[in-house]
Amino acid sequence: MTKAMEEVALVPGTEAVAETGKVHQTLIPRPSNDPRDPLNWSTAWKSMAMASQWLFTWISVTGALSIAPMFPLLGQEFHLNNSQLAFLTGITVITLGFANFIIVPLSNIFGRRAVSLVFSVLIMLTCIWEALATSHRSLLAARAMNGLVCATSESIPVQMIADVFFLHERGLWTGVYFTGYFLGAFLGPVMSGSIAAHHGWRSFFWLETGLAAFAIFMIALTFPETKYHRGAVGKRISPPESLHETRVFSEGDGEVAEKNVTTAASSDSEDNNIGAVSVGKGRPAFKQFMPFQKPDSRWKMFVIRDTWTPIKVFFNPIILWAGLMLAGPADLVLFFNMSESVIFAAPPYLFNPQSVGYTNFAFVVGALIGLATAGPYSDWVAARAARKNNNIREAEMRLPALWGYMVVTMLALILGGCAYQYQWQWGLTIVFGYGLAGLSVTTVPTIAIAYAIDCYKPISGEIMVVATVCKNFIGFSYSYWIFDLAHESKHGWITPAMVIFACTVAPALFAFPLYYGLGKKIRRWTKDSELHRMEDLI
Repeated sequence: MTKAMEEVALVPGTEAVAETGKVHQTLIPRPSNDPRDPLNWSTAWKSMAMASQWLFTWISVTGALSIAPMFPLLGQEFHLNNSQLAFLTGITVITLGFANFIIVPLSNIFGRRAVSLVFSVLIMLTCIWEALATSHRSLLAARAMNGLVCATSESIPVQMIADVFFLHERGLWTGVYFTGYFLGAFLGPVMSGSIAAHHGWRSFFWLETGLAAFAIFMIALTFPETKYHRGAVGKRISPPESLHETRVFSEGDGEVAEKNVTTAASSDSEDNNIGAVSVGKGRPAFKQFMPFQKPDSRWKMFVIRDTWTPIKVFFNPIILWAGLMLAGPADLVLFFNMSESVIFAAPPYLFNPQSVGYTNFAFVVGALIGLATAGPYSDWVAARAARKNNNIREAEMRLPALWGYMVVTMLALILGGCAYQYQWQWGLTIVFGYGLAGLSVTTVPTIAIAYAIDCYKPISGEIMVVATVCKNFIGFSYSYWIFDLAHESKHGWITPAMVIFACTVAPALFAFPLYYGLGKKIRRWTKDSELHRMEDLI
């Protein structure tokens, strides 16, 4: 085996690609020959499970992160200042993040379906609590509990994607999940502002109660259990194709030696037929629609692993960097979300809650543009670089796609902060602040998280837990200081905007050493880590 072949085989994130730029995919994890195995389900059954969790995510997020347009009404009723109002969002954000340390092991022990059902009931109960709250303390406690149970939207869908889809498919479906999450965060304020303006702020929580009740029936009817323990089923297998040809190049002493590696699908002997015959033809069994499954006997292992692994991988430079790259743009949107009522309900704008909610459409437009461009553009950048590298693709080759989107992120912060401080025309604030922030939040995190998953595919769920904790912990801190800093600084809103600028742009600078060699060195140092075998434990 040549040195180049060893690199492709042994360094995760380095892959041989065809002339078209496509990777010769293997089926990882390897499916069993059981048609009930979620990896073997038909496209229709997989799509149904994904749609169920997508809607569940959207419903959860709309209730948890949508109260900003109602701040003037809540402040008037409970006599709250701006920091107290922001804390109603901040307390939800922090419980959203850290609840995953509880939810992830629970879902591995009792199953995704059982946890989704139980927590959807709890979401409905917390929405009722929010609607009936008669004091600031009661509402604050209800918001904290709502964030705790809505945290399923940040863990269960990612686990479900890992259960149902092969590794080479997860990037696409993770993007679909992000779409539902951020559309909930962006469209929820539109709903809450309009409903509160016409029917009072409690009506919005009653609507969320109804949506949560719908989620209970939806999950019960359309979301089968996706956790499936297939054990050690052998080696990885390739898709059922007749022939694969990979051109591998090794470099040495200024010369490039080309080696054609041709493998027939039958060359893996009869092992290739196990699982492959059932892929795309299976369906969930009746047992997988039962409300509760038998608890996994390995529960002690899951409690330890699911608590310790996110802490362990937090100190991996690539994974921590990806988490901070998610946190920066996401918390930029949170900054605008928490401050929108304070800015637009006051002179010279004097928007009512409905109009404040409508400003969130700018986030939606920017987000949709980002979703349509980030994935294809980063794939094109990586494929182009791979062709120049003799069809060997490195995980870092998608990183240059970040540069343009980081410029957009910086413009959103600079222009948004200036627009707030100097009270620009509301249209300019919304387009150059909110619109560009929406574009940033669906592009920068998508590329950064995709890079981390390329490097450590078997722990995609743990990567998202780390990223979520980073995002929510930093976002929680915003509720403590952005208003005080804006009011006390002589530069007003420009000062908190520049602090957030530093928190967002500083991690992005680390992309340069990652791209220029450090990324592959880290991958080589950790190539024998147990993280690459974590998939087999589920």
